[in-house]
Amino acid sequence: MFPPRYLGTRWTLYYGSYQGVERFALQELQRGMQSFLQYVLPVTAVQEAPTALTGHIALVGTVANNPRIAALIENGCVPAPAGPQGYALVSCPSPWEEGSRLLVIAGADASGVLYGVEEFNARVMYRTERTDAWDVRLHAVDGWNGRRKQLDEMPDFTLSETPAITERGAFSWGFVIYDYRRYLDQMARLKMNTLTVWHDRVPLNMPEVLDYAHSRGVKVTAGFHWGWGNDERDLSKADDRAWIKQHVLHTYHTHYAHLDIDGLYFQTLTEHSNQEVAGRSIASWCCEMINDIAGTLLEEAPHLRIQFGLHATSIREKYTDLAPLDKRVIITWEDAGAVPYEYTPLAESRGETFESTLAYSRELAAFRPGTPFAICPKGWMCLRWVDEFEHHGPLLMGERDERFLHERLHARQGEWAVQNDRWFRLYPLAAQFYREMLAINPNLLVTGLIEDGLLELQVQPSVALFAETLWNPHQSDTELLARAMRPYHIGVR
Repeated sequence: MFPPRYLGTRWTLYYGSYQGVERFALQELQRGMQSFLQYVLPVTAVQEAPTALTGHIALVGTVANNPRIAALIENGCVPAPAGPQGYALVSCPSPWEEGSRLLVIAGADASGVLYGVEEFNARVMYRTERTDAWDVRLHAVDGWNGRRKQLDEMPDFTLSETPAITERGAFSWGFVIYDYRRYLDQMARLKMNTLTVWHDRVPLNMPEVLDYAHSRGVKVTAGFHWGWGNDERDLSKADDRAWIKQHVLHTYHTHYAHLDIDGLYFQTLTEHSNQEVAGRSIASWCCEMINDIAGTLLEEAPHLRIQFGLHATSIREKYTDLAPLDKRVIITWEDAGAVPYEYTPLAESRGETFESTLAYSRELAAFRPGTPFAICPKGWMCLRWVDEFEHHGPLLMGERDERFLHERLHARQGEWAVQNDRWFRLYPLAAQFYREMLAINPNLLVTGLIEDGLLELQVQPSVALFAETLWNPHQSDTELLARAMRPYHIGVR
């Protein structure tokens, strides 16, 4: 009805699904592409596409929900995503109209669609990059016409990836996640899919947090203590073990049983350096109590995925005493040596070297065949225990004023600078660590302690390095650093 203001070939984005995780993926892709176009990008369900596609075409979705992608894969024009969470990205001439371009983001599943979009945005939309497979220069010029021309003339490329570590993410006390929506958005952009969040009492808005996390492809494991922090309790005393069991069952039934959580995480009386009490190892006492409590929980809720956060300082070589632990309980190891376990990233710490840490972790990774090897690496930001920590009752999680976020980031940036500097020196050791653990036990679960670090406002270089390392530690050190430092990740949002 009206003459077009912007002449020439236009882009149309055809999607397979606008539900769940793919809803966010489509929003992220639209934001990225729209930043190049002065006209409003048409976004249309593929079921409504004409038989003959004209103009520049972007296809996003899975084989199951986008038949145009399925046909391109069947014809060999696009590689099939290789596995769960995987994706294929292709830029090539359109097979439907000469002189037009085709962009395909094909996911093996909904998460793969999201990660393909995020990689496209990071690699293509927001930086100039040249590698063997890419020669993409977008956002290199000012002005609408120049930017539109860049997208219209996007060069050919093909990329297919799947994550090396299937469960990757963060651990944090909930009260220092100041904006849970931004925090989870950042996790999704970093291709993280697991968040362990610890509380004294479940937040009032936990249902909303869970819904939002799941819409970003992030599973949430709820953490609370099984005796941790109660120094007057003693694992060797039957009355204390009974008290802990009563506390756990009451807490679960009252606060968590009705929630759509993806798992439980707990710590108990292991954060010390004593390896024995009352003539038995701490490991042995833990097995007795945990098997009792977890057995009761799993009898009534077999779907529960329980993680036992275990401080290796009280276990060390007595880890073999954990052999009787219920195989349904995952041990998440903490404080097992130097990098990547130490709060301050160091190759040597408290008598441990990287080599001794690696040797000990090899033993732990092989110890319980058929179960995940889970760890909580550290070396980023953590609570200000002396100045600010206190126990909290019911609260609203992640609903702080934005001004507070900026003030907090400014206060923390000096400490971040120190941690970033250390990781720039040590990240190759972390990559080596994960490569060697994968070779022993390919079923890894890694949740890094990133708390009170304002991830919701800015992704620090060391956090981006961590995320890229978990996605694929087999990359070269140079490529890891280059991918982590992309402008899409680094900077205040």
